[in-house]
Amino acid sequence: MMSEKAENRRWVFEEAPVAQAVFTMAIPTIITQLINIVYNFADAWYVGRTGSASMMAALTVSLPVFIIIQALANLFGIGGASAISRAIGRKDTERARRIFAFSLYGGLIAAALYGIAVFFSRPVLIPLVGGSADSCNYIYNYMFWTMVVGAVPTLGNALCGHLVRSIGAAKEAGFGMSMGGILNIILDPIFMFVLLPRGMEVTGAAIATCLSNTAALIYFLTYLYRHRDNPVFTFSPSDFTISDGVPEEVFSIGFAAALQTFLAMVSNMFANKLVVEYGSAAVAGMGIAKKVNMIAFNTTLGLTVGVLPLIAYNYGARRYGRMQEVIRFTAFVALGYTVCCTVFFRLFARQLITFFIDEPASVEFGTRFLSVLAFAAPLCALSFLANTIFQAAGRRRESFILSIMRKGVVDIPAMIIFKSLIGLNGVTLATPFAEVTSAIVAGILYLRFRREMQKRESGAV
Repeated sequence: MMSEKAENRRWVFEEAPVAQAVFTMAIPTIITQLINIVYNFADAWYVGRTGSASMMAALTVSLPVFIIIQALANLFGIGGASAISRAIGRKDTERARRIFAFSLYGGLIAAALYGIAVFFSRPVLIPLVGGSADSCNYIYNYMFWTMVVGAVPTLGNALCGHLVRSIGAAKEAGFGMSMGGILNIILDPIFMFVLLPRGMEVTGAAIATCLSNTAALIYFLTYLYRHRDNPVFTFSPSDFTISDGVPEEVFSIGFAAALQTFLAMVSNMFANKLVVEYGSAAVAGMGIAKKVNMIAFNTTLGLTVGVLPLIAYNYGARRYGRMQEVIRFTAFVALGYTVCCTVFFRLFARQLITFFIDEPASVEFGTRFLSVLAFAAPLCALSFLANTIFQAAGRRRESFILSIMRKGVVDIPAMIIFKSLIGLNGVTLATPFAEVTSAIVAGILYLRFRREMQKRESGAV
């Protein structure tokens, strides 16, 4: 007999008013993203209080390497969550359990291997991502705590959030991931300014991040163990399999999600390399502008990732009409929010940058960058939603196309070309240019997908 919680989750997936269903699934994820933004802001704000452009630059150039952990989490987490939700929609809980086991164990093993790789490659890696002589030592220590010691906790936290959310437990997933962010905000000043001596503020921020993600992972593992009676959750090694098409189903969607995150890292590396010739102040200013822009990008990402299980479930259950209603409502909310963000960022760019650092050169660079980046937010919302739809439906070709369009195929050549034509501002202009291109492609792919769904509803397919 179905438990009360399971019945409530089924009601949200199948019967709840669309607005209620979307917000039930998305609000915990949005809150998580907002808290993650705050703790990213906290690192930047606290380090900015030192007045050191080199320390701020260390956070900026470390970001691409840190993003690979997120890419691996998306490979197993988004790929696994999509496959699990579709299997539950088809009432195939046995397959959903095997997918869960593969995603959980596979992701944790990948994290451990990545941490080992970063440890041995740091001397080569740091110059590669844009580290300079004055920021090298800060980057070295930051990578050690967040990407070597912290590899498994960081990836495991995000991975478990995706997997728990896949069955409709959005609140529980949001609580675990939010807990890590809140702990990080609390621990940052303690390690940066109390426990460690002056000059080790970056190391303190890294240790705080590592401990916070460890606590969040412990919460998730405890939650999964206490709810092991759920037919999807399992710790049994016997449920882990690389047969029956399980890895292929996870990776077919997870690869595109991971690729998009990986290409974002490559894009950031190119941007750092192109900007570093203007000095640490330019790198720091760009990093702060991107952090501010995360308010729009990450909140929209939280909204779209939050509704992924809802879309995937209804696609698997062949409830295409409800699926389209969810998509339309989500698009309306995402566009309205991001347009407001664009206006706000344009009006208060200098004040927002100054909040994080009061070093004049960094403020000037950051203001210029944010004023341009702000235009990308509404277009990014459309691309995020379209990609989520294709991920939820298991459409790997469309998801792959959108993943390489936003980051990689368009923006990297655009950065190089625009910089050669108009100088430093061209590096930032490449972002909205890539979003315009991606949004156009996303619209074309979605219209084709929608026509296919309409044919299926009418029984023509």
